[in-house]
Amino acid sequence: MINRTLIAFATSALIFATPIFVTSSYAAPHMFDLLAGSWRGTGFVTASSDSDEESIRCKMRNKNDKDKGKLVMSGNCGVGSFLFSLRGWIKQDGTKNRYNASMFQSIASLRTETFAGKRSGNKLNFTFKGHDRLSNQGISAKIQVVSRNKNNFEILLTRTDPKTKKAFKVGTIKFSKN
Repeated sequence: MINRTLIAFATSALIFATPIFVTSSYAAPHMFDLLAGSWRGTGFVTASSDSDEESIRCKMRNKNDKDKGKLVMSGNCGVGSFLFSLRGWIKQDGTKNRYNASMFQSIASLRTETFAGKRSGNKLNFTFKGHDRLSNQGISAKIQVVSRNKNNFEILLTRTDPKTKKAFKVGTIKFSKN
């Protein structure tokens, strides 16, 4: 059985980095309008470099909060019989291609130190650094979001193993707009 906190981290990182597939220079209200709505995703995740992949399914609802200039997200994901809710937001930090995010509002055992990204073409590359309060482990991850078109995108997550210090693939989730 995969450690549930790590699965929640991996999935949260995948989900809340996802909707930022940027097709223009600025996220602006137009981009967040495109991302608003309901999404479904499926894929595979693993919690460590030596654990088996497990299937994951997710449902998300995104809302463009124009007053605050952020995309607010909520949803649920399931891995096996483990179901958890997710809440967070993504906000452009005022510069052309840089973004900040918060994704662990619903995962109390994780503390975010850095969660920021930069766009390059149809890809957004995020770096996450944080700390799992339950296992007392540092968490370092890279998240890449690849836009396929306005109705589909793919998320790839790589994490650094705290023991070996080597990167491993955590998972991939493919999303489609409902």
